[in-house]
This record gives sequence, structure tokens and C-alpha cells, in this order.
Amino acid sequence: MPDPLSRFRYIWEMDVHFKCPVVGAVLSVERHKKILIKCGYDVSNLQPYEYHQVIMASLHSKNKISIKVDNYIRSKARRRMIQILDMDEKEIRALWREDLNTGKVGAILYAIASHKGSGGELLNDVHGEVHMQSHANMTQIFEVRQKFARVEAAFAQEKKRGARNDEKMAQMARDRKIEAGKVSRLEEEALQMRKRIRELEVRLEQQAYPMDTIQSLEHKIMELEKQLKKEEEAFRVMDRKKRRMQIKFFSLQSENEVLQGEMGSLVDSLNALSRVGCSGEGCPGEEVCREFLQCPKRVFMIGGMARIHAYYRKLVESAGGEFDYHDGHLKSGNSNLEARVMRSDVVLCPVNCNSHNACLKVKKLCNRHNKCLKILKNSSLSTVSKALFSEESPVVLN
Repeated sequence: MPDPLSRFRYIWEMDVHFKCPVVGAVLSVERHKKILIKCGYDVSNLQPYEYHQVIMASLHSKNKISIKVDNYIRSKARRRMIQILDMDEKEIRALWREDLNTGKVGAILYAIASHKGSGGELLNDVHGEVHMQSHANMTQIFEVRQKFARVEAAFAQEKKRGARNDEKMAQMARDRKIEAGKVSRLEEEALQMRKRIRELEVRLEQQAYPMDTIQSLEHKIMELEKQLKKEEEAFRVMDRKKRRMQIKFFSLQSENEVLQGEMGSLVDSLNALSRVGCSGEGCPGEEVCREFLQCPKRVFMIGGMARIHAYYRKLVESAGGEFDYHDGHLKSGNSNLEARVMRSDVVLCPVNCNSHNACLKVKKLCNRHNKCLKILKNSSLSTVSKALFSEESPVVLN
């Protein structure tokens, strides 16, 4: 029985325009490096782009490197290669479009480019789409890198602020320890004084003390009790200050954790874009972005992290929308809250940075004025971005 893969060209036999896109879509940087090491190359002084240069220079003919590259790519693309053998061009185009939309283009790209029966028009269309996706994806990578740099700077600033708060907490703990020692000594003095009073009372029963001595002792007792009350009040004030600082510290710690999660999300987005190469995986999609730009939205956000509300604003305004923000603290009725909801097209309400009353209030106002309300599980930039731009959860006005 003939090998079904005999109807496909090896990579050194393929059109030169497809070699680089195929290699970039299937081989990771680490796989480039492993292939060169197996072929006897010293890669210790080579940069990642130099791995790619060495491999591409070897794909013009059949050799040790080109054979290993082709074997690896065929192992990844074998299922798609066999699948398209019984398909007509229309079905192949449909399969290509499906894989392109999901970002998994490496296998189908190699199968089409190496298939001896692929027509010129199909090859031209596939090559053109891959070429344009590479430009779009490069733009997205740089945008994510810029966003990551901004968030990293904000996180560094919050980290410094947290360190200063830690130092304040430590100083308060030291002060509290000193005050506690003072209170303990005063309590001990008061106890001794009470014992002395009892002894004096017993002695008074046995013999009469001069009145001036009794008055002097009573005055001393009163002064000591006043001093004790004063120190106890100072200790209570210090304890209340400590509790307020603890509450503020835990709030800052929670915000820092959210920023760390946001950084992790952005790093994942950057890594995903870098791995996909020409596929465009991770991009919210030009069509969604165009829809948002063609129909600018007035976005009103209630709650969220006040310290990064400037990033929320930049995210909305960079897409052509208008942004309004409320910190979610309802004071003295907030008579302008209803007016701000009425001006908006869509209202965002993250539940993790909002009071229960604020969520209920804005929900009632949105229902009353028929406004689109999006309840978000958290207030991260990635969650806000997905709520506004994701194809899976587009903004739909009522």
C-alpha cells in the first residue's frame, strides 16, 4: 500500500516563500535550539534569531538539519496532511479558516504548502493571510509589552508604598510595646499603693495619724490614679491607631495581590502572542475593535481599584469611547449617580471592589433607564478589556 504522505513535498522542495512561515508557526525557540544541538552545533554564543537564521539557511537542500526539521513538522502535521487528501479546495479553505481563527495554523499551513495538488490561487491566498497576520500580531505584541511595562511600574510603586507601611506598622508595634511596659509598671505601682493604703488603714485603726500626713497620701494616690488613667487612655489611642493601620495595610495588600494577578495575566498574554508567531492568537480581533470604534461607547465604571482608574480611562478612550468613574462609596445619597448612569451606554460593576449597596443601587438604576450593565468578577484590566472588546462577551446596548 503506497504511503499517503508521498503526495506531499519535503520542506526543502517547498516554495521558498512558505518555508519561513511554516518554521515560525511550528518550531518554538527551544525546538530550534534542540535541533541545532542534535546536529552538532555549538549554540552557547548564539541568539534566538541566529538559531532561526542557521536553520533557514539549511532548508534549500536535503541535509541533516532539513531532515530533522521536516520530520518534526510532519509529526505535528500528519493528521491534517492525511485529512486534506480527500478534500476539495472549498473544504480545504474551510478547514484553513477554522484553524486560522483558533490560532493553530502550523499543521494546516504545512499540509497545504507541501501538498503537490494545492492550486496556485489557494497558495496565494494562504500566503497573503499569513503575511498580514504576522504584521497584525507584531503590533499586538508591542502593545502588550507597553501595557506590561506600565503595570510593572505601578506595581513597583505600590510595593514601595507597602514597604513604607510595613515600617510604620513595625514602629507602631515598638511604640505599643513601650506603652504596654509603661502601663504594666503603673499597674504594678497602683497595686503596691493599694497594698500600702490597706496597711495604712489598718494602722489608722490602731493609731491616729496626723491629718496632714493622711491628706498628703490621699493627694499622692489621686495623682497616681490620674497618671494611670492618662497612660491607659494613651494606650487605647495607640491601639486604635494600630487597628486602623492594620485595616489600611490589609487593603493595600489586597490591592497588591490584584496587581500581581494583573501582571501575571499580561505576562501570559505576551507569552501567548510570542508563541503563536503569525497566528494572531490572543488578539481580541480587528472586527471587534472596529465595531467599538464605529459606535463609540460612553462607559461608566462604579467601583474598581481607584489607584489604577487612569488605566481604565486610557483603555476606553484609546478605543474612541468616553469614560466616567465612581469609586463606589455611597455618601449622602449620591444624587448625581443616577444622572451618570443615564448618560452612559454601558455600566461596569466589579463585585470584588464594591459595596453590596452600591451594586444593588446601580443595578436598579440600569433597569430603570434600560442601560446595559456588566457585573465583573474582579476589577483587573484584563477583565475590563474582555468585557468591552472580547468577541465572546461583546458590549450590547439595550
